[in-house]
Amino acid sequence: MRGIRWTRFLAAFLALSLLAAACGSDDESSSGDGGDLTDVTLTLQWVTQAQFAGYYAALDQGFYEEEGLDVTIQPGGPDLNGVQLLISGQTDIAIRQFGDVLTARGTGAEVVSIGQTFERGAYRLAYFDDAGISGPADFEGKVIGLWGGFRPQASATFGKLGLNIENDAEVFTQGFDMVAFLDRTLDVASAMTYNEYAQALAGNTSNADVMLFNPNDYGTATLEDTIATTTSWLAANPDAAEGFLRGTARGWIFCRDNAEACIDIVLANGTALPRDFQTWQMNEVNKLIWPSENGVLNLTDEMFDQTADILFEYGVIDAKATKDSFDISARNKAVSKMAQYDIYGSNFEPLDLDPKQLFGG
Repeated sequence: MRGIRWTRFLAAFLALSLLAAACGSDDESSSGDGGDLTDVTLTLQWVTQAQFAGYYAALDQGFYEEEGLDVTIQPGGPDLNGVQLLISGQTDIAIRQFGDVLTARGTGAEVVSIGQTFERGAYRLAYFDDAGISGPADFEGKVIGLWGGFRPQASATFGKLGLNIENDAEVFTQGFDMVAFLDRTLDVASAMTYNEYAQALAGNTSNADVMLFNPNDYGTATLEDTIATTTSWLAANPDAAEGFLRGTARGWIFCRDNAEACIDIVLANGTALPRDFQTWQMNEVNKLIWPSENGVLNLTDEMFDQTADILFEYGVIDAKATKDSFDISARNKAVSKMAQYDIYGSNFEPLDLDPKQLFGG
């Protein structure tokens, strides 16, 4: 049963790039008539899925319209670079890895983060419990899958152990799937908790369990999904930025408190992945945001410093990043007018999901 589900999932996953190419800016827009609303185009980092549920919820529930915004959500994909769209003025806001913001700024682009979606990183290193690995020190000498041949968190982990990933492991250029991991070509694979890890769980037909190393616990994680724009757009549209961030915060709060409703919203917006995977993803994404120690969408100096230092040390950026890489003034104004909302979610409890039951094992 699980093997059949895995085949279907992989087929859907491989079709995502085609879906991304087919999706255009007419995919979503707010329900307002636009007469008195400010147009805002948001470009996602990837295709429609629960990773972005808070934005779709804000649109669906009318939160953006209540802020005077007519928001169009443009799905991303492998052939759509949100940073380049920001620079060229083809989008107003983009969801990107925070490292993409720093890299773009290193080339002179006026890109800036105005809010941090994920307070914790989803990136993990996955391995089977029969692979002779009990912790990161055992990664030495193993075949490790990295996207594009490199991943800062993995390099930082090796560095913390006094190792060099290029010299002390065999690096395998991993695709955005877990096929090479499941057929044991890889000893260790890159995985996001909300995506590739689910693929591994759904596709695992062995008697071994899939284990995860969490860079967050080791001080080697970097910031992931961030809300980016340009300094010129931010300067010209302070009210729109504030309203967008308030509407987005409300969207993620809604998904925290109404996970099933947000899964319905994502599915209604045309995702290629089935409900079981979206359920897993919604739950995992909520865990990256809630509970929020710093308040929803916040980006602190400490969070910035860890990411900037890792990316500089391992050559992702050529010069040390400066704190003008992010500007959370609009975020702070947004949440200052949200006294009736719980922006911390201290009592958040994730869903208790059994992957074998969820994925039909």
